[in-house]
Amino acid sequence: MENQWRIEPYDPAWRHLFSELGMKLRGALGEVAVRIDHVGSTSIPGMDAKPIIDVQVSVAALQDVARFRDKMESVGFVHREDNPDLTKKYFREVPGTRRTHIHVRQAGSWSEQLTLLFRDYLPEHPQDCQRYAAEKYRLMQRFQHEREKYVEGKGPVVWEILQRAHNWSQAAGWTPPKSDA
Repeated sequence: MENQWRIEPYDPAWRHLFSELGMKLRGALGEVAVRIDHVGSTSIPGMDAKPIIDVQVSVAALQDVARFRDKMESVGFVHREDNPDLTKKYFREVPGTRRTHIHVRQAGSWSEQLTLLFRDYLPEHPQDCQRYAAEKYRLMQRFQHEREKYVEGKGPVVWEILQRAHNWSQAAGWTPPKSDA
């Protein structure tokens, strides 16, 4: 499988890749998944991104891993028990297949809502979209071989954008739209 650790121009095929994946996850998870959403930079039309599809699966009870782990694994995703982020359960592709990140979060949780807000805010605010993309290119050039530093480096610009997204959400009366899958 090709190395997908790079930033590239937006590709409309990313929506199609998510759509296929979302249908596969919906079929496996059924009603266990309250929501299945395309998130991350590949979900934002026009946003340059790493060509890695990020999916957020929302479940009623995050700690009830047994309700969804086997179903996720049956469609080719491996539970990463070493994930240090306690607000989600994290799944990745089986080695040798297209890189995919699945973030399972509790429906209605702060982390679930924040992820959806960030995704919905950026297409409405092209200047922030461009600023975020420029920062990702800068960080990728600087930390090409240091993934943790790349991810950590995005923090300041993400939090600045989230502050504006919070203000926008209040003024616009934002609520998460219907689930993507």
